[in-house]
Amino acid sequence: MVVNIFGNEAGAKMASEHNAIAIIVDVLRASTTIPTAMANGLEEICVVQEVADCFQAQKEIGAFIMGERECVKLPEFLYGNSPVEMAAVANSCPTKKAIFTSSTGAKRVIEACEASYLLIGSIINAKAVAEKTLTLWEKEVKPIVIIPAFTEGPITKEQMGTEDQIGSVLIARECLKSGIQLSQDILHEIHVLERFLQEQTIEELLRKTAHGKKLLELNFVKDITFSSNLNSCEVVPIATKETIRKLQTNAKMVCFRK
Repeated sequence: MVVNIFGNEAGAKMASEHNAIAIIVDVLRASTTIPTAMANGLEEICVVQEVADCFQAQKEIGAFIMGERECVKLPEFLYGNSPVEMAAVANSCPTKKAIFTSSTGAKRVIEACEASYLLIGSIINAKAVAEKTLTLWEKEVKPIVIIPAFTEGPITKEQMGTEDQIGSVLIARECLKSGIQLSQDILHEIHVLERFLQEQTIEELLRKTAHGKKLLELNFVKDITFSSNLNSCEVVPIATKETIRKLQTNAKMVCFRK
């Protein structure tokens, strides 16, 4: 069983090229918001890359729009990219289907959409994602690629890593607990992260990342707290090649269901 943590655009494209089981990890906040929304009432979330694609998709499928650019909800969108917000409102949304875009996570989804399976993974659903990954692999042997949406490299003693790298390593740790074998490099990275966690909580680590600091400046502290709650959600949004749709503009839309 081959498990890779390979991030950014290169990781997403590798997952597509190798027909992999791909796990998109955008901890702050797309891959926390999407499972939260689905755990609280939404049945389908269709991800597009560009803002213009949102409005085209709305014309074609009639769903409401949620998401952000540079962490902030656009005026034309009904909701932003906040897991705290979606936990409160998802059950009362105008439809059970949403169109979603974000600055980074949505882009990675589109880049990886030719993978065999596309899962949305985060800290909140790490265990559920690991278990789903094992089930899919046992059904059909494929490479497993965990894709931190933005990463600057592995976690080391000198470099804590981005929030997406932290989330990816926590998912890898849950994969190990589920019986999935990992490389020595990933096992070492888990060990280094656990050393950090002996002195700091997950939330404290997230607050210290560049994106965590930006969210703090924008007063999204509750989203950071929410996003750090390990294994608090059992929903795993999943998409396949069969759930990809091309809009009339030829843009891709990837629809996730539970």
